[in-house]
Amino acid sequence: MALLGFLGWVFPRNPGSNPTATLSQNNAPSNHPSSLGEATAPRSTTRLGQARGPEPVRKIDDEIARILQGDFITNIYTISSNETLVEVGKLSPIFRKFGTEEFERLAKAACEKEFTTDPIATEYLEILEEHPAAGESGLIYSGIYIMYCSGEAVAHSRHDQAQLLLSMPRDIEEESQEISDPELRAEKVRSIRRSAENRIAMERLTQQAGINRTRRLLEYLYGDLPKAVFQRLLSIEPISAPDPLPDP
Repeated sequence: MALLGFLGWVFPRNPGSNPTATLSQNNAPSNHPSSLGEATAPRSTTRLGQARGPEPVRKIDDEIARILQGDFITNIYTISSNETLVEVGKLSPIFRKFGTEEFERLAKAACEKEFTTDPIATEYLEILEEHPAAGESGLIYSGIYIMYCSGEAVAHSRHDQAQLLLSMPRDIEEESQEISDPELRAEKVRSIRRSAENRIAMERLTQQAGINRTRRLLEYLYGDLPKAVFQRLLSIEPISAPDPLPDP
């Protein structure tokens, strides 16, 4: 799925073995911190067949602009004084149409299909319908699609972090038991522990980056998204995510 690719990252087996490691996944942009700027979308006479006035002011930062342009994005994370990891990614081409009627139509079909197997996720619709900026935008399902996939990505990230914590003792035992020298064995244990902790740290950083990115994408759609509304959306835990949207 395109959005899962955007929110999920592939990690090297031993990121601590090199001061700089490159993480890449074809369908995933990274989070590049920058100040939010504002741009006003042009006046439109119709959206989904309804006449209306000017669109709300949309918040566009460097990363959102690159997503809409289909550009690659690079993000650098500093884990420690000698550990730097680089994320490189790109969103599926369909996201060049994010915020358009075409994207909304495709997102609606995908989300309504998913609702039939995951009724709890209809809460996304209820929350956004209650939020005036979303309800009046004509782009509610675009926001639901983003939240659906973000929720699944967060669940995957938490699972991966738990697995790393569970596997650390086993890895330490298996990889250090054949080393007879006490000092070398202790160094091996420290290396394994450091590697696992760095991978967990990267998971947490990219998880939070994905959450931040999701909120900014929603702000782009609706121009306004109170923290309380976003927290309610984040509290929903979908069991899966919609089908990927077809690329143009």
